[in-house]
Amino acid sequence: MKNNNVIKKIKVIEEHRTIPKDFVLELKQLTVITGENNSGKTNFIEAVDKTKVEFLDDNDEKLTPEIIYIAAENIRPSDGECKSSAKTTGLIKNLAKLFSNLEIKFELENKGKIIENIKDLIEKTNKNLESFTGSDTHKLKIDPKDELDPSVIIQALINKITGVEDGQERNLEVLGQGTQRIIVTSILKAYVDILIERGNYTGKLILILFEEPEIYLHPKLKRTLNTTLEEIAEQENHQVIITTHDPYFVFENFEGEEKSIYSFEKENGITKASDSNIVYGIEDELLFIFLYSLLEKEVKDLKTAEIEGFEKRKYFRINEKTSVKDEENHNFLIYIRHQIHHLGDNPFTRGLVSEKPKDCDGINYYTEKELADAIKKMSKMLNA
Repeated sequence: MKNNNVIKKIKVIEEHRTIPKDFVLELKQLTVITGENNSGKTNFIEAVDKTKVEFLDDNDEKLTPEIIYIAAENIRPSDGECKSSAKTTGLIKNLAKLFSNLEIKFELENKGKIIENIKDLIEKTNKNLESFTGSDTHKLKIDPKDELDPSVIIQALINKITGVEDGQERNLEVLGQGTQRIIVTSILKAYVDILIERGNYTGKLILILFEEPEIYLHPKLKRTLNTTLEEIAEQENHQVIITTHDPYFVFENFEGEEKSIYSFEKENGITKASDSNIVYGIEDELLFIFLYSLLEKEVKDLKTAEIEGFEKRKYFRINEKTSVKDEENHNFLIYIRHQIHHLGDNPFTRGLVSEKPKDCDGINYYTEKELADAIKKMSKMLNA
């Protein structure tokens, strides 16, 4: 679904730490920002959240979105979110703002519909929790109370979730951080479930800022959260900006025209954005494996007779013996892939080194330069 109101670019109008005045970032429905630590990703998100920016449409006309900021430091519900005063915390405030877009009015005179809405939200959250965890050990238990503003409802959702561990029921604050993150994912998924099911659109432009969504999540749940954020971004009048170090959020469903990817770098203390094919701030070996799997699939899909197929296939060739004595093996991607894959279970594999070791006879290794060159090579081939 295409958005009616779309932010085409964000222009910084007031310097914020490493983000200079007049810094401009063009947006799509889903915008992903990568970069090394301290490259300015959080500084940019904070500038947006503090409205030190202008939101502009196709005609450079100003827009005023509702900003939903889920910061890396307040994503865990246990960090103060379970207290009775939690409705004043950042996560609760932002989730409440998000749900207010559904036009669910929590007013006592509307008590019948309130209960229906709360039950619907609870049912969907519990369904998501069971789907994400593979069991029904985590449940949301809540009864509607008189104090029914959106912040209280969201706080109650988080506060009333319990889990069963080792046969004992435990409150949220003592559950693992991965479980806590699943709960936030479940609530976000419930939001988009209700939005799609009911088609409740207020006409308000929603911009979600989500920092490092991958923290504490198992790979399967990373894919689930990524899909959820993409579903939200597809909804009318919704856009999402993610900062991440994880290739799941960078490359998943990469082909869509409504997704853009930027890498932030800091040069002389100033943040700069690049939309080149190379992404920064992703763990190199994890990025290598991900790109390798994409390239391997693409090569298998190509006809043998095609020149492009031959050019890509030749990088997968390797002799039966993968010893470093055959220096040419270092030129092939499969060599590095095998070393990453077998590191730890092969006594002859050393893995990543800064430079060629002196005692390298019979020992497999790859250098930082070889790994970097391999990533660049694969990125170039995938975008050829």
